[in-house]
Amino acid sequence: MSRIIPDARFVAWEMERGLSGHFIPLVLDVVPMRAYWIMTRQWDCDPAQSEKALRHFLDAYPIVEYCPVSMRVLHQAFDLAKELRHDPFDTTYIAGALEYQASGIMTTDTDFKRLCHLKHLDYVNPVPTRVLERFAGWKTGRDKSMFEGSDDKPP
Repeated sequence: MSRIIPDARFVAWEMERGLSGHFIPLVLDVVPMRAYWIMTRQWDCDPAQSEKALRHFLDAYPIVEYCPVSMRVLHQAFDLAKELRHDPFDTTYIAGALEYQASGIMTTDTDFKRLCHLKHLDYVNPVPTRVLERFAGWKTGRDKSMFEGSDDKPP
């Protein structure tokens, strides 16, 4: 039986809202390459097919605004890491959101709830709490089978 990341369909539903114009998705410009790296190195996807999928996404959705990770954003990320006592990788997203005047951050990473609150950004996690709680157990190995046949569905 195949397995998928249990939050993928919830994220897809929310992203489709943005891609169809309900909001303007702002994406740090390095994120597509990060996605490529994850697809090919962590998920063992075919590099040619991964590139094809990413190029399609880049061309098919002109509503997405790609925001540069500038020197200013990087400096702010390190400053925020110290201020918020958090790692600079995550604070790069906070710095980018602040620099490009985003209203919030959409992520399944629950660490961002605190970070967004402290910097007055909306925290958008499309995955219901009941799924996140079960996913936490799955990630730690307590129960990896609990999502097979799950009836949790996006709205």
